Amino acid sequence: MTDYLELAKEVVKRASANNVQAEAVITQDTETQIKVSKGEVEQLSQSSSRGLGVRVIDGGRTGYAYTSDFSEDGIEQTWRTALELAAVATPDTNRTLPDSQPIADEDLEIWDDKLADIPAADKIALLRAVEQAALDYDPRVILTDFCNYGDAVSHFYLANSKGFAGQYGRTTAFAFLDSIAKGEDGVMTNAFGMGASNYFSDLDPKAIGVEASEKAVSLLGGKPVSTQVATVVFDYFVGAQILGALAQALSAEAWQKKRSFLMDKMGQQVGSDMVTLMDNGRLKRGLASAPFDGEGVPTSATRLVDEGVLQNLTYDSYSAQKAGVKSTGNAQRAGHRSLPMLGPSNFYMQPGNVSREEIIAGVEKGLYVISVMQTGGIDPITGDCSMGANGLWIENGKIVGPVGGVTVATTLNDFLNNITQVGNDLHMVPMFGTIGVPTLRVDNVMIGGSS
Repeated sequence: MTDYLELAKEVVKRASANNVQAEAVITQDTETQIKVSKGEVEQLSQSSSRGLGVRVIDGGRTGYAYTSDFSEDGIEQTWRTALELAAVATPDTNRTLPDSQPIADEDLEIWDDKLADIPAADKIALLRAVEQAALDYDPRVILTDFCNYGDAVSHFYLANSKGFAGQYGRTTAFAFLDSIAKGEDGVMTNAFGMGASNYFSDLDPKAIGVEASEKAVSLLGGKPVSTQVATVVFDYFVGAQILGALAQALSAEAWQKKRSFLMDKMGQQVGSDMVTLMDNGRLKRGLASAPFDGEGVPTSATRLVDEGVLQNLTYDSYSAQKAGVKSTGNAQRAGHRSLPMLGPSNFYMQPGNVSREEIIAGVEKGLYVISVMQTGGIDPITGDCSMGANGLWIENGKIVGPVGGVTVATTLNDFLNNITQVGNDLHMVPMFGTIGVPTLRVDNVMIGGSS
């Protein structure tokens, strides 16, 4: 059996003879994909892959090449290609490999040693249970769409010519579906339910199916409310899409390219004191957790916004070198085919101490947003935020009926500053890395509806 870490270390030994810096990454993955419709399996596939990526830095010039050919000739050709590409690249004095740092010996609980041995039949049974739970919830749920299961068993090996060598394994499993409900008027609504974890046993098929159908049924018969400024309560999945834009605005790369609405506000109040935003690559059972990032820098828990005050940004080694600061360990890697890129790990809003039900009970008049459309209207550069929305209307702390066909408009600046309650129901959603958000109450939001 090949020792891939030793192989990576052997590759980078070529660096000294060529007077360059070198990095070798090896990934080994096994992935399963299943799709079910009406109880029947429409897709069942499993794939395994492995690959080697080589990065060479020569006087600030970077070359990158990759291969799935692990023969001696294949590795040598990949090395030569990386060298040749570096020779013709544009130099950048900030391009350098990070120095080797010790990695904490800590169990991040990201490895399910049972996942690889779970039979496909058990995974199919779980997905069928998700679909059945959705259909059983209410007779108005007429069908489901995108009823999918996926998992990955991944190994990551990294070595560089500055003395770093490390490896880790991570497992992920997820299931999701879209429930479609039909009202007496023939109009249909849909909503999404999902579950994701490092551990297969954490997936709750009934909870996933019921979540989707409960939301879809609740939206039946929705009509626009009048245009007004009111309180909006954001469901976690909607909030995660907004926080995805905030994660981009809080990256050092966005600041260095002057592409963030938060530019030049370091140390200033950018949100209410209810807002604490974290990027934590060491979160226990975090879907994006790892002992080190895509360059070998130890991951960390970075407090970006603390009780509304902007404290830090996310950095990889390149953006940190440009800024003269320490990397936060946020170099992300999509696999052996890609160079490391700056991105969030587990990015989330610190949960509060009130339930979703308590938040709704405290709203005199407002909208509980369950689903949104046109989320391209969330711009991390300008801070503009506008979305088509469906949800439930709240009066005197009680839900009084469904709402559909409205627009919710604010700015990301106002969104942060007008958060008055943060729920205790933190959900982690695998998008833009992993985004975590509880139920949020935001005051003074423009709702565009009927005239």
